[in-house]
This record gives sequence, structure tokens and C-alpha cells, in this order.
Amino acid sequence: PLGGAAARGYRDVPEPRIAFGKKLRGRATACMDLSDGLSIDLKRLCEASGVGVRLDTVPVAVGATEDQALHGGEDYELLYTGPEGLPGIRIGDIVPSGFPLEVRGWDHFA
Repeated sequence: PLGGAAARGYRDVPEPRIAFGKKLRGRATACMDLSDGLSIDLKRLCEASGVGVRLDTVPVAVGATEDQALHGGEDYELLYTGPEGLPGIRIGDIVPSGFPLEVRGWDHFA
């Protein structure tokens, strides 16, 4: 679930998802760090892959709002695509084009 860091404040020591990432190796078709906010990082993944997304659900952490889950950063999770059956929380489908979200989050180059 996302938004916990935005709701409770910055985590001093992020916990990298190395073991989980290794489970995705050779199975995920795209994978990236999700630390700047779901909306902005999902947009980056879609643009880099030349695809769109249909978002079905946003996993919201206890005590967080959907806005914090979508746009807050510092959650340090993995955002990835791949075939059905991959471990983790499914949030939607890759589609040929379209992006249904307002994009906010941390932009290092702004």
C-alpha cells in the first residue's frame, strides 16, 4: 500500500525491495523504483515504454488518503509490468495509449 510516508512523514532509512525484485527478474517486462509518487512514476514508465494505462485500484496505506497514495513519495516500492500471476498488488492494465491521472510528485528536473 502507498501513501504511508506522505501521511506519517519521511522514513529516514528506506528498505530496498531487493528480494522481491529478484523474484521479478526474468518475469517482469518493465520495473522501476516507485519513490517520487505513483502518478509521476507510472507516467514515466508509460512514456518510456510507449504505452498507456487503465488504473483499476490504488492501494492506500492505513492512515493515508488516496491523494497521498497517488502523489506522495518516499514509499520506496517497485512499480512493474508483466503477465498475469506475478506477485504483488495489481493496480491496472497496460493499454495502447491514454493516461487517466493528474500527474504530481517529485520531479528532479523541474
